[in-house]
Amino acid sequence: MGDWINEPIVDPAIPGRDRWRLSGATPLLGRPDPEPSRWVRLLFGSFSAVAAVSAPVLAVLAFESGHETAGIAAVFVFLLAVLFSGVAGSGRHERLTRRYAGRYVVPATLDPTGLSLLTRARQAIEDVSASRVHRLGLLDAIANDVVLPGRLWDVARLLRTQAALRAEQAEAMKELMTPELAAVLEPQRQALERSVAAVTERVWELEVYASRVRAADSALRAHELQKSNDRYRDLLAQTGDAEGLRELTDQADVLTESLREAIEAGQSLESAPKPAPIPAPKPSD
Repeated sequence: MGDWINEPIVDPAIPGRDRWRLSGATPLLGRPDPEPSRWVRLLFGSFSAVAAVSAPVLAVLAFESGHETAGIAAVFVFLLAVLFSGVAGSGRHERLTRRYAGRYVVPATLDPTGLSLLTRARQAIEDVSASRVHRLGLLDAIANDVVLPGRLWDVARLLRTQAALRAEQAEAMKELMTPELAAVLEPQRQALERSVAAVTERVWELEVYASRVRAADSALRAHELQKSNDRYRDLLAQTGDAEGLRELTDQADVLTESLREAIEAGQSLESAPKPAPIPAPKPSD
């Protein structure tokens, strides 16, 4: 499946620079260890600044005096500067993950059911992004550049909630089942199932769009091959094959129709309503 399951899916509404930083802080996402205290970060940051200034000074002294000891000291001080800077900077990444808590999803934290749906959604979007018709700008740019990242985020955040509720239900099922407990769990189970069905449909819509885009790619390739159709038409004309001539002419419409269907599928994603949150079960009497 690759390392992508450890890469966070981030809310596209987060500023681009912070989204990039969150991706760089992947090892810290969900880590339970507390970050270093503020005074520790300040101390290491000060050491880093001093070491950064001292290293070039020692290097100059080593060059002018020819002493190997000064050169070794310069290298050592430089390495200390790198170490201290790393410790001081780790706090910035952890503050970022806390600031945007709940606005990113690490796929590896999902349960198998959620990860399977997310894999399908991600693959569909990758197929669209890798298509030739997309790279050539023949598709709806808004649908691909804005709607698709938003759709992936909506799917990921709902799958995270569903995974947490499935775990909660599984834990509750271990208890002694009583009529009172069943009266609570059954409406919750139904609400969860409705939400899963809705998200599954959203993933299916992405897959339909991807299939239309693949069809448009195939039609584009066919259109490129049609450049040599004149030679075939001449050959058929010489042999008096009118039906074959009509078939070659009809093929010229395939690319236009396939592109139209792909664009319409992308526009339907753009106009689709956002998925609703999981409804709360009605209180039992």
